[in-house]
Amino acid sequence: MANDQNVLLTGAASGVGKAVAEQLTALGYAVVALDIKEPAGAITAFHRCDLGNKASIDEVLGKLDGTYQSLMNVAGVPGTRGAELTMRVNLLGLRHLTEGVWDRISDGGTVVNVTSIAGNNWRKRRQYLNDLLATPDFDEGLQWWQSNGEAIDTDAYTFSKEALVLYTMQLAGRDLARGIRVNDVGPGPIETQLLPEFTDDVGDEMMQRMIGMTGRAAQPEDIAEAITVLAQGKIGWLNGQHVIVDGGMTAGFSAGWKSRD
Repeated sequence: MANDQNVLLTGAASGVGKAVAEQLTALGYAVVALDIKEPAGAITAFHRCDLGNKASIDEVLGKLDGTYQSLMNVAGVPGTRGAELTMRVNLLGLRHLTEGVWDRISDGGTVVNVTSIAGNNWRKRRQYLNDLLATPDFDEGLQWWQSNGEAIDTDAYTFSKEALVLYTMQLAGRDLARGIRVNDVGPGPIETQLLPEFTDDVGDEMMQRMIGMTGRAAQPEDIAEAITVLAQGKIGWLNGQHVIVDGGMTAGFSAGWKSRD
């Protein structure tokens, strides 16, 4: 298959990533999957990769060849997995992988990062985020977090997603001459195997308030649909955007919708 149909996808073994793989495969794309677990579904190739481990990422980077129409960074962990691992996987490993494959993204290609509604208020901590993203690599980024994390007035999951929103914006201006567009998708609660952990993280009452605003949690396919559209680059003038995909939940809280539960 032609290189312009090859795509890279992290987190393809389950949840949103699995749904993305299924949707893109149905559209004729060759999906190269990166995950800790081998996907059982529709993929073209698989490389085992632990985004929390720099050496694991470097090993995979040495195996990849050719060019890719899109890189989709879907894999992530909830804050219940511990602050350091959350930062390793959700930001530092993601960034290390993205930097490593950047030159292999086709001209006119795309990058899609999965953030969260937790990243919506990134401006509140912009200076901290700038300082972290100014670190040149995985190891120095981790050292920065270990030295500064306790001083930041939010949890590691929220901070990792805020940092990813800003990183998306930074990347969006890097290679305008090559036509590479970078956007992120910010979901609310999603009905996956990780939902109980996210509920533990935010509390049952808050989770019920969020889900109650729209009447249900998202299905993986709901979020995958947005990622797939962005990965294909169908919206040609969209670049550097934090696209909230939550069924209107954020709007509901802002505008005072009545809960549908």
